[in-house]
Amino acid sequence: MRVGAISFALWCLLAPTVFPATERSPHELYDAIKALRVDPTNAYRIAPANRIELRRGDAVLSLEEGTLSFFSPFDGQITGAVFSGRGHVLAAPREPVEKQQMGRFLGAPVLDQEFINGYIRFTDGTADELLRQFRAANLAAQTDSSIAAQWDSAVTGLNPAYTLRVLFDRLSPNPRPCFYAGLEGVATGPFDVILDTQRDEPFLLGQVHKAGGGTFYDVWTSHRLPDSSPITVAFRAIQYSLETTISSNNSLEASTSVRLRAVTGTERILAFQLSRALTIDSVTGEHGESLEFFQNEGMNLQERSARGNDYLDVVLAQVPPQGQEFTLHFHYRGNVIQDAGNGVLFVGARESWYPHLGDSAEFSSYDFLLRWPRKLRLIATGSKLEEHEEGEFRVGHWKAEKPISVAGFNLGEYASTSVASGAHSIDVYANRELEEDLRRRLSSPDLNDLSFPPARFGSAATGHPVPQPPPPPPSPADALKQLGKEIDSSIRFYETFSGPFPFHNLSVSQIPGTFGQGWPGLLYVSTYSFLRPEAQQRAGLSTASQEHFTELVPYHEVAHQWWGNVVAWSSYRDQWIDEAIANYLALLFADTKKNPDHTLHVWLGRYRHQLTEKLPGATEAAGDIGALTLGTRLNSSKSPSAYEEIVYSKGSWIIHMLREMLRQPGARNPDARFSTLLQTLVTKYAYSALSTDDLRHEVEAVMTPGMDLEGGRSMEWFFEEWVRGTGIPHYRVEFTAHHTENGYQIRGKLFQTGVPRSFIARVPLYSGGAGHSTLLGTVVAAGPETSFHFDTPILTRKIVVDPQMTLLCTSE
Repeated sequence: MRVGAISFALWCLLAPTVFPATERSPHELYDAIKALRVDPTNAYRIAPANRIELRRGDAVLSLEEGTLSFFSPFDGQITGAVFSGRGHVLAAPREPVEKQQMGRFLGAPVLDQEFINGYIRFTDGTADELLRQFRAANLAAQTDSSIAAQWDSAVTGLNPAYTLRVLFDRLSPNPRPCFYAGLEGVATGPFDVILDTQRDEPFLLGQVHKAGGGTFYDVWTSHRLPDSSPITVAFRAIQYSLETTISSNNSLEASTSVRLRAVTGTERILAFQLSRALTIDSVTGEHGESLEFFQNEGMNLQERSARGNDYLDVVLAQVPPQGQEFTLHFHYRGNVIQDAGNGVLFVGARESWYPHLGDSAEFSSYDFLLRWPRKLRLIATGSKLEEHEEGEFRVGHWKAEKPISVAGFNLGEYASTSVASGAHSIDVYANRELEEDLRRRLSSPDLNDLSFPPARFGSAATGHPVPQPPPPPPSPADALKQLGKEIDSSIRFYETFSGPFPFHNLSVSQIPGTFGQGWPGLLYVSTYSFLRPEAQQRAGLSTASQEHFTELVPYHEVAHQWWGNVVAWSSYRDQWIDEAIANYLALLFADTKKNPDHTLHVWLGRYRHQLTEKLPGATEAAGDIGALTLGTRLNSSKSPSAYEEIVYSKGSWIIHMLREMLRQPGARNPDARFSTLLQTLVTKYAYSALSTDDLRHEVEAVMTPGMDLEGGRSMEWFFEEWVRGTGIPHYRVEFTAHHTENGYQIRGKLFQTGVPRSFIARVPLYSGGAGHSTLLGTVVAAGPETSFHFDTPILTRKIVVDPQMTLLCTSE
């Protein structure tokens, strides 16, 4: 394999750092680092007896035989090397979740791999460490022009991906060293070994993998190390002021001012999120001074679209003192509004249409002015203060009523309706026409559904029937009133669990595609959710998909007004909480409609089937793919849509099991404890991050004695098994019944498979009969086999495992 085949993951390239005063500008330094090549006079030939090793994180890289050549020094510092020959890497993660993933991708929970080529970049002590080992082995530098020539093309292609990371560390007064090794494995192909202390999880192993027409980055493991120090956020955005003009061709020109606070007083570079479709014209400081910035350096718009990223790095003129507030001004232009045809528009870069600093748990105030073509209607997050016309444009002014973590808008030739309900109002907007792709599908006759009309519609001479023309395409606007009423009902329902609705107004807008999103006070809801079942069917949706878009999607996004827009997540490992709670509340709301086909148990049964059944061609069931705490890492070349398959289904089941354990049957409000838990989370973690550990602590605060399976009022057992574990337990019962003076004694064994031997669970057993069942008792299953006995007044002929669906399991 060519050395040029080696590829790297672009992990945390854009982490902010600082640099001291220098005569060269940041861009001059960038160009110099990018231009570095292999130094033909600094090559070392390694023999098997030399034992050259590098220990980085949980990996040991051994250079067994071959040639290592350093890069030319940059200001006296060596920042890279290449290796050709024979090497070996050994790595084993410590945590069970990471071991499981290693085993899934590599067949064993350890990386034990030979490699033949390596491209290595570093800002740590790698060069000095290698040179010390070379001297100890009596190896001297040699001149080898062939190595430099062999690697020149690969280095030219790979260097741009790492130049910013090397530059930022090179210029920082408090550098966080990094080490990147792109290795060409003999068995695995190219893979990466990364130790980057700018990352929250410094150690990473993984590789780029193509499958099913897509390109994925498979993370074999990513985790913290025992000596890892937490990453401190250097800057926080306090306020955003946006002024945006949308022209008649849907392009955008904007100015944004961001008020910031220096948290650490040690940093000078800020990394903003900004769509690659937008081009920055200028970034200036408080006094109008121009600031240097990096945005997909060296790429044109077409190249950015294909292989760019959505980040913008800004270099401050000097390090601001800790606690100092300052403002940055951005001017940019481009097109983030997409045309789905037939006059249907939507915002594509909903998260990055303006320079945005920080993650989903960083809340700020927003004030923005938008101008747009007069023929369109525009809606946005926040409270609309006023709207007026200016020539061919309309101008609107919005302001966030509470801190929010993201702002958004949508626009189109909308019809609308409004619903006023108590302290909040709901405005629903939809296009009068369908997007072109959907319109074409609905306008095309379905050859499988051809009807045979009377002769007057065909040719009597030939007898060939003529298919009836399809009905006219429906209008999404037809569903406005009903959808508005249902969304209002869902809000009032959710308030009983999550507390008062957090915003005064909720705008609901149509968006093409098969997804939904819930921004603060603004929903993006799929066109399919605006269509009646017959139109959904004509569009090709299965029955299950129709129910998904009609019964769940809009109301899941409504629930995100609390879960995601008030209570945020701490990291990708915690995002499952907001998604799971939002989805479970949507299931509960669907259950209130009393449709026998859409009850809570029906949805939970579907999710259980989805988690336990292997799809055709699959090597594993969804429940075995990985832990919920892997978040978006669940999506990989082996399971491209696993995040959606697992987080929504298993996550909903986990919230359901917690609710069932907290229930008080017979009480005036059986869900009082569960509601207390959710409202505590909303209050205590409002406008901040909720972690998985935080959730466990709050569950422990309201847990019942029956939940304390390990003692010590701890729910660690539950989170270890269900959140950080994989597998769904399967149960089988064997029993005998003996007549006694008072009735019958049932003795038996409960067999548990499909989960680790350490798995414990409270398993309800019922005496089953025709159309009814009676609770015999609950068995705490511990290990593969657990004995039990019950006394019952009537003869038990059949024992049924958990017919009330309080536990995610399967049974015989």
